Amino acid sequence: MKNILVIGSINVDYVIHTERLPKLGETLTGSDFAMNFGGKGANQAMALAKTGCNVKMLGAVGKDLSGELAINNLKSFGIDTTDVITVDAPTGAAVITVCGGDNHIILDIGANAYVTPDAIAEREALFDWADYVVMQYEIPMESVLFAARMTKKHGKKVVLNPAPVKEADPELFRFVDMIIPNEFEAQLITGISPNDEATTKQAIRALQALGCETVIITLGKRGCAYTEGDSIGTAGIYPVKVVDTTAAGDSFIGGLCKSLCEGKSMSDAVAYASAVSSITVSRPGAGISIPTADEVEDFLKKI
Repeated sequence: MKNILVIGSINVDYVIHTERLPKLGETLTGSDFAMNFGGKGANQAMALAKTGCNVKMLGAVGKDLSGELAINNLKSFGIDTTDVITVDAPTGAAVITVCGGDNHIILDIGANAYVTPDAIAEREALFDWADYVVMQYEIPMESVLFAARMTKKHGKKVVLNPAPVKEADPELFRFVDMIIPNEFEAQLITGISPNDEATTKQAIRALQALGCETVIITLGKRGCAYTEGDSIGTAGIYPVKVVDTTAAGDSFIGGLCKSLCEGKSMSDAVAYASAVSSITVSRPGAGISIPTADEVEDFLKKI
């Protein structure tokens, strides 16, 4: 099993369910409130660890109870948190309203803003240890670019989930070995909406033209489209009852990287990642909903 370094966000999610969203000035009664551990970086680290990968996390939390609990949660999955720094800022928080199986999220990045280029440079030895470096956009963009450069300097692979999507220095994409956007993110980056087979292929080729070697676009209920060598393949989804889509993309990335680290083909890795994501959306919560390797294997046996 190869070593995976996740550089990214650590949040605590405050989740409430409702039958509909409130109108302006309206107060609704919700249900099933929960405090869950999340952040796209932490979710992806958990997904990788729960499926059996060697994972180290580089991130930041606050000197508060939420930060302490978040670190302990990561440790409980076997994630090395030595390089999670503690800073004088609140731990990142996400307020999530779940309505009809879809989630609506407001994020305060808090301590995640302290994952700076300097903080990354101080931990350069991590890049010697890692085989893959997985990143997202919930830390400062200059840090993402700096870490991508550092990863290539050490001859390792960059995996980028460009979410939540925002403007990025075009230079970043030249360092990306594998980019994994959803359809909305792919559209904002390329200007092409992947609505059908033809436009999906156009969006994939546009991402490759930016410099990204391998492209996987997740397409919600339509599954995903991916490159394998010079060809473009597609994969569907597994039929499950959707309960909560939080961490769907993060769990997909964890399952995908796990399979690729094991030497699986891209088509096999996508199938495994789709199973991980399908199980995740059938459960409430973020990191807590991500399945273990044994659960994924049991799921696939029943398909």
